[in-house]
Amino acid sequence: MTEPQTQLQPQLQDAEPEILIEEERYRRQIMIWGDEGQRKLANARVAVIGLDAQGVYLALCLTALGIGNVVLIDGNETKKDELFLDIGLPTGTRALSYSPALGLINKQVNIEGYPTNLESRIDQLLLENATVIVDATNSVRSKQLAVAYGREKGIPVLSTSSRQGYAKLLLANKDKQHCLMESLMANFEFQQQDALMALMMCGVTAEEVRKLIFDEREHFLTEPIRFQLGSGYRFRAPEKDSAFAAPNQNIYSGLSIAFLGGGALGCWGAIAASLMGFGRADVYDYDAFKSHNINRQVLAYDGIGKLKAPHLAEKIIAMSRGRTQSTGFNTLILPGFEPQTRYDLVFDFVDNRYTRAVNSAYAVSHGIPLISAGALPHSARWDIHAKGLTQCMGCVFDIYEEGRKEEMIRRASCADNPDPSVVTGNAIAAVCALLEAYALFEPEKFSRPFNGEYSYRANAQKRFGTSPLSNPCDCYSKPVPGLEISKEDVEAFALAHPELLRA
Repeated sequence: MTEPQTQLQPQLQDAEPEILIEEERYRRQIMIWGDEGQRKLANARVAVIGLDAQGVYLALCLTALGIGNVVLIDGNETKKDELFLDIGLPTGTRALSYSPALGLINKQVNIEGYPTNLESRIDQLLLENATVIVDATNSVRSKQLAVAYGREKGIPVLSTSSRQGYAKLLLANKDKQHCLMESLMANFEFQQQDALMALMMCGVTAEEVRKLIFDEREHFLTEPIRFQLGSGYRFRAPEKDSAFAAPNQNIYSGLSIAFLGGGALGCWGAIAASLMGFGRADVYDYDAFKSHNINRQVLAYDGIGKLKAPHLAEKIIAMSRGRTQSTGFNTLILPGFEPQTRYDLVFDFVDNRYTRAVNSAYAVSHGIPLISAGALPHSARWDIHAKGLTQCMGCVFDIYEEGRKEEMIRRASCADNPDPSVVTGNAIAAVCALLEAYALFEPEKFSRPFNGEYSYRANAQKRFGTSPLSNPCDCYSKPVPGLEISKEDVEAFALAHPELLRA
């Protein structure tokens, strides 16, 4: 029986550096699709055309997922002092510079870099034997050649692009001429890609790649996926010739945020936060990085055995080039959790309901906006909880009762087995959660905070959707429920509900 944890534990110190156990890397996603599914990924060859932000973050997600062969095609030069995450890149062509950097993320993946752009039929030879082709450029010519080669050779082609505040993805369906024309994405031509939009779309695109590799025909993409940061519905096409306003950087440089949880969601949130320019982004967690989580926790590529919170804090500072300050607090989040800093916004980035309930109680009792995110193997959700604007997590999810119940099951059970999990949903949930900070602090540009739940479902015809609620709650003016759990509480629960206990 697991002993209850009723008070803050003394701070752990980093143990002796651990060696990454490669056999455990895919443990949690093999629980979803088995060894055979992982072998399909390992045997696949995915060509990524273009290494602006859209292609770079997709390549990161594919590498974490365990695509056996990732082919990078780009003939442009790296910029001076260019970074990939916190990794400095050598000067030279991007395809050759990014290849070894991506290899650090997952040494089981073969990364091939070809220093050319897709500009002529001779360049199409680089796509030979690809399982899936993804054109991640904003170039009509490149997409024409990619789609033409895919049609000729029977290789599926995904087309994705981004610009300020807007990203789009579609499958170039060889049987639909209008889809082929739309896949060229002419309205993105000559526009600079948006790194945040690219980051948001990387998990979505990687999941579509996986479905193509697994030949899940019933779930192939049948209509474009869109995401936009303007006013109104997030998942729609923008008005013709419309432009999206950029965030006011002066606002975010003066804000302090915190991640309550530093696992997979925290890693992807940290990447987004480093791009958004917050003045401070602290991390709270009480755990170390382990081999069986490494495929989702991408910033732990050099951190196995290290404490999550301080490690992520170092990454945030490095990725933001010191623009965002960060401290990692090695703290167990339990009832009565009280950070020493007053934050402008906190993110609920944990994967269990009890800690989520504690996070909610802290935010509600202090009147601090909280954005919660969560991921399951084939879905993701994120939602905003702010006084006077939306409903709290207690009203939306009955989180206090459900959290206590889940924790008593955990403490009374003889085993605590990890749940199935994959990188794609975590990337989607965390990045979309960070982007909703814009709605809180600049609603006139990015819409008022949505009262309800945003969701992503990998196998639904419309991949993204919303579940709106009617009115904000008044819980911020009331005491939050007690969340302490005694040994007697656990014993009584076990006697009353033996059928719920895990063996």
